[in-house]
Amino acid sequence: MERRGHLTDVLFLLALFGVLAASALFVVTTGANVYRQTVTRMDDHFNLRTPLAYAAAKIRQCDASGAVYTAELGGETALVLEQVFGETVYQTWIYYHEGSIKEVMLEKGAELQPAYGLAIMETPGFYVEQTETGLLRFTALDASGGEMTLTLSLRS
Repeated sequence: MERRGHLTDVLFLLALFGVLAASALFVVTTGANVYRQTVTRMDDHFNLRTPLAYAAAKIRQCDASGAVYTAELGGETALVLEQVFGETVYQTWIYYHEGSIKEVMLEKGAELQPAYGLAIMETPGFYVEQTETGLLRFTALDASGGEMTLTLSLRS
C-alpha cells in the first residue's frame, strides 16, 4: 500500500513538471514571436523615417534663397543643395538610384552621372518632388510596402 502511494506521488510530480515545462515553452515561444514582431516594426519605421529625417536635416543646413531646388538626374527627380565656399559654388545632389539613396557633392556645372554618388542608405524607394506651391515632398518606402511622406516648406 505504501508503495502505491509513492507511485501516485511520483506520477503527480511528473505531471506537474510536464505542465510547468509546457507552460514555460509556451511563454518563451510567445515572447520570441512578440520580440520578432517588435524588431520588424522598428526596422520598418527606421527604414521609413531615416531617409526623410536625413533629407530634412540636409535642407535645414542649406536653406538659403535659391539654394534648394529639384532637378532631373537619370530620369528621376533629385534634390539639389547649393553652397558657396570661397568663390566657388558647389552642389550637393541627393537622389535615389539602384536601391539606395545617394549623395554627391561637386562643383556647379560639373558632369554628373547617377553612379557617381556615394550610397547613404539602402531603401526600396525614395522619391523627391517639388509641388506647384514650392513645397518639397519626400516619399520613402519600406520592404513591406509601407509608405511615409514628408512635406517641407523652405524658410528662405
